[in-house]
Amino acid sequence: MNNIPINAKQDFLQRVSSTTSINAVAELIWNSLDAGANKIDVIFDDNGIGGLDRVTIVDDGCGIDVDKVQSLFGNLGDSWKKHTERFNNRPLHGQKGEGRFKAFAIGSCVTWESVYKNSQDGKHYKFTIKGYIDGKSIFTYDAPKECDALTGTKVTITSIAKAHGSLLNDETHNTFTKIFASYLRRFPSINLIIDGSRICPDNHCTIVKLAELTERNGHSATVEVVEWDMKIDRQIQLCDAAGIELQTTEANVRAKGFNFTIVIKSNYFRELDQQNLLSLDNFDSNTQAWIDEAREVAKGYFRKKRAEELSGIVQRWKEEQIYPFEDKDPKDITSVELAERQVFDIIGVNVQDFLPEFDKLDSANRKFTFRLLAQALKNNPESLQTILTEVLKLKPEDQKELADLLHKTELTNIIKCAKTVADRLDFLVGLENLLFDKETKKTLLERDQLHKILENEAWIFDENFTLAASEATLNEVLNLHLDKLGKMCDDDSTVTREDGQEGRVDLLLGLATRPRHDELDHLVVELKRPSQKITTEVLDQARSYALAIAGDPRFDKAKTHWKVIAVSNEMNEEAEECVNQANHPVGLYHKSKNGNIEVWAFTWTQILSAARAKLEFLNKNLCYDADRESAKKYLLDKHEKYIPTVAKETTADNTEINSNSGEVKNDPDR
Repeated sequence: MNNIPINAKQDFLQRVSSTTSINAVAELIWNSLDAGANKIDVIFDDNGIGGLDRVTIVDDGCGIDVDKVQSLFGNLGDSWKKHTERFNNRPLHGQKGEGRFKAFAIGSCVTWESVYKNSQDGKHYKFTIKGYIDGKSIFTYDAPKECDALTGTKVTITSIAKAHGSLLNDETHNTFTKIFASYLRRFPSINLIIDGSRICPDNHCTIVKLAELTERNGHSATVEVVEWDMKIDRQIQLCDAAGIELQTTEANVRAKGFNFTIVIKSNYFRELDQQNLLSLDNFDSNTQAWIDEAREVAKGYFRKKRAEELSGIVQRWKEEQIYPFEDKDPKDITSVELAERQVFDIIGVNVQDFLPEFDKLDSANRKFTFRLLAQALKNNPESLQTILTEVLKLKPEDQKELADLLHKTELTNIIKCAKTVADRLDFLVGLENLLFDKETKKTLLERDQLHKILENEAWIFDENFTLAASEATLNEVLNLHLDKLGKMCDDDSTVTREDGQEGRVDLLLGLATRPRHDELDHLVVELKRPSQKITTEVLDQARSYALAIAGDPRFDKAKTHWKVIAVSNEMNEEAEECVNQANHPVGLYHKSKNGNIEVWAFTWTQILSAARAKLEFLNKNLCYDADRESAKKYLLDKHEKYIPTVAKETTADNTEINSNSGEVKNDPDR
């Protein structure tokens, strides 16, 4: 017997031989394929007590040449495959020289029986290599003998650990089908037999090429979806261009009812694998970007597939007259309506699946359930979770699955956007009516009504600002922002305006994001009741607020910026002249030399016009028409207690909105 000393330390050998049972066998199969085998037979011998006695892999490849034994088995990490990309007109899988050591993950004793063709005399020779995992780390082999057998290799693994009995379970065949599906579809003449049963991927899967992914740093990639007729772990396979799997990661794509694998193919992965950079724990930016892009492509694919499946179910609902949407010509359905229907169809089918008794309910109850879901989806998608959990009484696991589905369905974002824009358009119309209606503008109070309404509608002044504080004294405003700036001060004196009176800010809006590091921008809105015009006195009052803040030593003047706005229905001529000066923006009354404080004044017409303009683009796509009645209903729903009584009374067309319930009543006798 001849010894083959291994040029590696014991701990390194243990690391490379540490892997799962499936992966260990898969590596040995890849070795057979790389050796040009057309038939590979994998046999699991049961020991009769639920474990494995031995694992055998027999192939008809080119065998192992005895002249290459020292380099193949002695130099861990060095492989002949590094110097060639193909053998026997097939792409090669392994290039690290570690595959043969994976066998030791299953058993501590491995034997290779090889028959090879001598390149010098053309004869066939047979010899045996044995290896043991022990402190010696040595392979041995005998002298080759001439034989009449065909070339090939037989690997036998014995002294198997108890845990590897898992190879005997029913899922093993399916797992190997998943691993080798792409390769076997490309080379259908190969016979891979696992414990007596041939792997036939075409019998279990359908492969659909979806898209070319975005080229990154000169590298291309494609994404495919493999749909299976058996239950498997949903994964993303990172493969080279030939479809050889190099790494996997979780799919993280919800697609109820589908068993699938997402396959990303690129030779870029082969390059990373050769450099040991294809790490599951830390994908490089290109790989991660492709994974994210592939997930989005797959989501779109399964949404379309699900929609096709849903069409038959939805048609049945329509025939039973329980579908909660009006039957329209497709060209008359807006994008938002389409999104609502698509999300409802998904939710509806899941509810039907999760409620076994649903189909047994009478038509009226099923129709009511669907109307409830559709109304919640239209008005407040988040409320669906409450309905699903508290009203329909779904099981906890079903609640979670449907809640996750709702949160991860991109179409709900369209619906939420539509609802937000529609609500804001209604608010603009309603506020305009309150401010300019000849009756309501006389009774609308600045502090108790208008101010309270605007606390929850602060977006009207600037989408970038969020409500920070309301009804605060200037001293409270200073303390609030000193805290935000991280400054401490022992001076608790009250801040006063120029006339000696304590200042009060009606509505304070703070910029949601800092424009630069450790800087803050603030917007102060001074509201005036509709009956009070903006005068020079109002402008000076706003200016006094600004000067009191800017002059306080507790603020960093260079890094704190204030914009004060006075707002009312009208301006008198003198004030209008002051805020419409040549070479100044419209509305600007005062700006300090260092630019840290500005004072502006606007009419409500200007504020409303600017806010409406921001919604115009979205509204063109959403096709929402805000009218007086929808506006009034929105105000009553959201701000009823702050609406003047006169605004709740009967409208000109004799339609009354019940302020408690929002119910619309027609009274022909009024």
